[in-house]
This record gives sequence, structure tokens and C-alpha cells, in this order.
Amino acid sequence: MYPVHIREETPRRLAALRHAGAFEEIGCTFGQTCQILEERGLLSQAGCMIGIYWDNPVLTPPGALHSHAAIQAPETMPIVAPLEELRLAGGRHAVLRYTGPYSGLADAYRYIFNDWLPAAGEVQAEGPVIEIYRNAAMETPSNELVTEICVPLL
Repeated sequence: MYPVHIREETPRRLAALRHAGAFEEIGCTFGQTCQILEERGLLSQAGCMIGIYWDNPVLTPPGALHSHAAIQAPETMPIVAPLEELRLAGGRHAVLRYTGPYSGLADAYRYIFNDWLPAAGEVQAEGPVIEIYRNAAMETPSNELVTEICVPLL
């Protein structure tokens, strides 16, 4: 149904803002992250936007979910409060490439967790699920948005 492949993710340094609450509401936090970097003249140095999702929304009530709205940052870029520096270790990940509006991501998640992982004989490892946004929602029609859902594997 969706293309999935296994990829070795490289370690990443991120400038991030914490988001509490429903994952679907993280867009405003991404806006704040970008605004802070823009005000500091650093947005042009930043890489792609990355969502970091620490909890399982099936097991955790929406009010208790926590995530980060992040942007990949080069080592030379200063990260100062209210932004926090996060480092992702990288490693082996199942990567589902989804094209379409963010409202369709829930179906992609159901597919990778309920269908693909069991069929492939893979097991999710500890660590967050990340979303890598390959194009910007402000500049791209919603049906052309490309999101990579990256699930850490054992």
C-alpha cells in the first residue's frame, strides 16, 4: 500500500521546541521553531524539518503525549533557549514514504505498524519515531507533501 524500505539513518543534531499534547497539533510549534531561527538569522543554515514523537498515541492519552518540532542544525549553528539541542543517534530504520496531506498520515502509521512490520518480521526498537518533512507545507500543495515516517528497528 505504501512504499517502505530499511535505511541506515545517520546521527543528527537538531534545534527543537518541545510540544505537549496531540501530535496533530504540532504545526504551531514548528511555526515557532522556524520563527525563532528566522529572527536570529539562522534559518538559512538549517536543514529539513523533523518531527520527533516519543510516545505511542494508542497507549498514551492525547494530553500526555510529548514530541519535538525540530530542524536539522549544523554543528556550527548556535542553539540557544528556548530552543534545545537534541541529538538523534541514527541506526537502522523502516522508512515509509508518504505523499499527500498530513491528515492522511494516520493511515500510513496504521499500515507500517499493523501490516508492514509484522509481515516483514521486523520489531520496533527503543527510541522515537521521527517524521522527516521533505518539502515545506507553506510552499507545497497538500497533495504533493512528502513525509518519511522512520521507525527504529532492532
